[in-house]
Amino acid sequence: MKQWLGVGVKFCTILLVALTFLVGCNNATKTSESESDKNAKADPNSPTELTIFVDQTFWPLKDWTGRVPEEITKKTGVKLKVQVATDAQQLPLMISSGDMPDLVFTSTQFEQMSDSNISYTLDELIEKYNIDYKIDPMARVLNEGKDGKLYAIRNGFTNPEDFKNTPAALGNVPAYSLRPDILKELGDPKIESLDDLVNVLKQVKEKQPEMTPLVMNPLAIGQYFRVNFGAPYQGWTEVDGKVKYYINHPAQHDFYMFMNKLYREGLIKAENFTWSDPNKAKEMIINGQAFSINNVNAVPTINSELKAAGKDFTIAQTTKLVGENPGLYADSAGWSGTFITKDAKDPEAAIKFLEFMHSEEGQKLGLWGVEGEHWTMDKPMEEGGYPKFTFNSQDAIEQQKLGVVWWGLLADDGIYEQVQRYVPDSDTSKAMMDAKQYVKSNPLLGAVNPPAASDEQAIRANIDNMIKNEQTKIYLAKTEAEAEAAFENMMKTAESIGLSKLEDAVNKRYEDIVKRYNEVK
Repeated sequence: MKQWLGVGVKFCTILLVALTFLVGCNNATKTSESESDKNAKADPNSPTELTIFVDQTFWPLKDWTGRVPEEITKKTGVKLKVQVATDAQQLPLMISSGDMPDLVFTSTQFEQMSDSNISYTLDELIEKYNIDYKIDPMARVLNEGKDGKLYAIRNGFTNPEDFKNTPAALGNVPAYSLRPDILKELGDPKIESLDDLVNVLKQVKEKQPEMTPLVMNPLAIGQYFRVNFGAPYQGWTEVDGKVKYYINHPAQHDFYMFMNKLYREGLIKAENFTWSDPNKAKEMIINGQAFSINNVNAVPTINSELKAAGKDFTIAQTTKLVGENPGLYADSAGWSGTFITKDAKDPEAAIKFLEFMHSEEGQKLGLWGVEGEHWTMDKPMEEGGYPKFTFNSQDAIEQQKLGVVWWGLLADDGIYEQVQRYVPDSDTSKAMMDAKQYVKSNPLLGAVNPPAASDEQAIRANIDNMIKNEQTKIYLAKTEAEAEAAFENMMKTAESIGLSKLEDAVNKRYEDIVKRYNEVK
């Protein structure tokens, strides 16, 4: 009996060791097998879950639900657990604590996230997992970190050649909209020049004295008129082969004198320059207190609110720029990018997810919806094709229900967003199509901004603050001579703050960027 028990114990011991060995081997196999391999053809009911922190408090998708996210999960085997920022300090605190999610989508912390201690580089993951992830050479140069490595690609960057060669791709243009019913009362005068427009505003002042002829969204003060004068309203521009800050463009003088003329003739009101609420101008239109509005984009939103309020009038956006030398400057390097953090539990799944979202299929899905269900297209975009939607693609509420985001669902190279805006025969599309001929595009200028916490960055911030204060003195000068003096003082003050020093540093940086682009293209 003892002998049998001894044999039994030895057998059980051997069996236990064998089972332990087999379990260990199996675990080793599982460890070496990537999670994304197991989920490459995963059942969408049990996808790989990745956490993402979205560093925008206004982000509309609070969770990964809706027809489009479900389809993305089906295509990629990845489901996102979304956390939307509650304030601007949340991500910096996460970075300093080292407690990071799998993915981070940010604009303001793009430089900080471009750090090898925080994020993976795209190239190392592309090489490690042998992924066919094509990156535009210009996008690469625009997004490289201080160490020359690429950690993320900002949304919204558009290659100028792609924009030019895609007929239905529409850039933004500041909207100028007016009351067509009142214009009809005036005899439907033509507006084919800025002088024509001023004359119409004068007629409104005379015949509709209870109305303000022109109101402006404080976020877009004078932007429409700057474009008509060919003056940039932000960022950097090239003048005679040198990079200049926008305020130093020669067309700015005529723009400011024009705005002062509008004020001196009673066509805009001083109170407009005190507003902080971007809805104030819109409210005056809806309440029948204003004839026209210079807005970021006015028509669809305001007309829907006019209808809801039971008003018997609408507004219409003017569809042509009427200045003698219009110019619309497109120098954006993009805005937000998606990073894969060093805390990512499955970097292979993450990089494959990003590659899909950056692909043609992924961008169409994230921006437009499911092909055949939400949109169809009868010819390629390079031949003038555009999506014909089965839903109101311009309605933010309908977009949110589907789970699409018109400015790019985590990945967007600009073109699909711009084509999404095209609505045949709409005033907004006509205005954008007209403006397209005046676009002066150089995205490399979007990468020349001074580094954070640098002397140049401080100079720029001080100049921007000074402009906010001093330009109002130009707008509201009581005489043309006073306006001229106020403009001259503003430019002298900018120079005393360090405008030339800032531009010298930026020109050096621009030369380096152009050289780098020529190396990689």
